Amino acid sequence: FGLDQGYGYWTQYACMDARSADDRCLFLSTSKGTVIHVDLRSKGKITFHQELSEKKINSVSLHPDGNILATAGLDGTVKLWDLRKFKTPKVAHKPTTGCKPLATQHAGKSVNSAFFSPSGKTIVSTTMNNYLDLTDDMHTLSGTVKATKKIRHDNHTGRWLSTFMAQWHPTMTSQELFVVGSMRQPRTVELFDGSDGKLLRGVNGESLTAVVSRCCFH
Repeated sequence: FGLDQGYGYWTQYACMDARSADDRCLFLSTSKGTVIHVDLRSKGKITFHQELSEKKINSVSLHPDGNILATAGLDGTVKLWDLRKFKTPKVAHKPTTGCKPLATQHAGKSVNSAFFSPSGKTIVSTTMNNYLDLTDDMHTLSGTVKATKKIRHDNHTGRWLSTFMAQWHPTMTSQELFVVGSMRQPRTVELFDGSDGKLLRGVNGESLTAVVSRCCFH
């Protein structure tokens, strides 16, 4: 993509762009605080390469309306951005700058992830402050935003394990649910109600012999 210029940074997170019907577009976040959009239909064209933070961005999430992007990262914030204000870079490896967030939420410590629910109503963020934060209708707000619900949760997986990243069930919209790993014994995957943050159940068994750092629905 014209990005390999010997710079000391890496791709931190990648996900498909849901606006692309043929799954040929994707978002990338980097360790130097930029977000990249790649269109594989145009021979890997860089649609935008935007600097959004001075520190690593751990996750990106697109709102179902296709216009609002959520970022979360090492700077301890969740931020929302209007994609329509991002510009195509003149040189792929040189990001554009100057874009301002629509809304910001301060977690206090690094944020492992922040994802919109399937309906777009709620964001669940996993923080190193040992909370799962639920924020309703953040995409309609501006300025500094506080979490609607904070769920106490041990998110310190240690040096050698991947970090927890709470994930939404992708098709549940009538009752939105999310899952996340747990440091509890026996090893467990926890299922939460996205509307009120209530722990519905834990899933464990003989096959779960280690901490479930990452969860993914298929």
